[in-house]
Amino acid sequence: MSDIAHSPDQPAAADGEVSSARFWNAAQGGKDNYERDRQAVAAVEAMAPGITADARSARQFLRRTVRWAAAEAGVTQYLDLGAGLPLEPDIHQIVSHHQPDARVLYVDNDPVVLAHQGAYQDPPLSSYIDADMRDTDVIMSHVTETFDLAKPVMLTFSSVLGHFSDEEAHGIVGGLLEHLAPGSCLMLSHDIPTPAIIAACEIYSSAPGALPYQPRTIEQLLRFFDGMDIVEPGLVPLFEWHPDDSTEITEVMGYGAVGRKAACTAA
Repeated sequence: MSDIAHSPDQPAAADGEVSSARFWNAAQGGKDNYERDRQAVAAVEAMAPGITADARSARQFLRRTVRWAAAEAGVTQYLDLGAGLPLEPDIHQIVSHHQPDARVLYVDNDPVVLAHQGAYQDPPLSSYIDADMRDTDVIMSHVTETFDLAKPVMLTFSSVLGHFSDEEAHGIVGGLLEHLAPGSCLMLSHDIPTPAIIAACEIYSSAPGALPYQPRTIEQLLRFFDGMDIVEPGLVPLFEWHPDDSTEITEVMGYGAVGRKAACTAA
């Protein structure tokens, strides 16, 4: 099968390299990927069965959480960190059904993603920030131009924080949350260190061009929500969070939760 479904302006990856963004797009059933990405997904799936179902489950979780935030929590502003390649329906398409005046900012610095996201956005509903997730000052400079920071914002980290060390990951989350209004939400999905996930990470991380991924324990994940109110049912397997008719029941590899920033209290 030949390389397909890519923008003619998309910069070519080095020969034989696997793009992290295209890998996850292929794993989630998207079309914006190359044969080498699909082969990498197949190799990981063969050694760690269930990894593609886990990837789909993470995407389903993202969609359910943003729908909850828009329909039930009334959030109108969304910042998607490590957005990756578009996969419809995406955040702006979901929330606009419930909040017509919503604003969505997607953040990534992968040139493969940039080529797709630039043509995919729907201003003023959605736009794209070309920035490293660790550079929270740059991200916030864009956020302040687009969002009303007196109102809640939802941060979404869909299975991306595993690409960062503990110090980096907490710096990203904390560096953004500190600027946001009470009622703002943190959505986080993340794989835990099951035998299948450990095997998958070893295989995936050895591929040329891939970004290493480290799973985290439930206790480690809970620390990201310190000082926040965690929305029911808490930090749970992805498919257990407000399931709907499209939710797949999978082997437990990923956990997720939504936290809300509490109002400041007087000392």
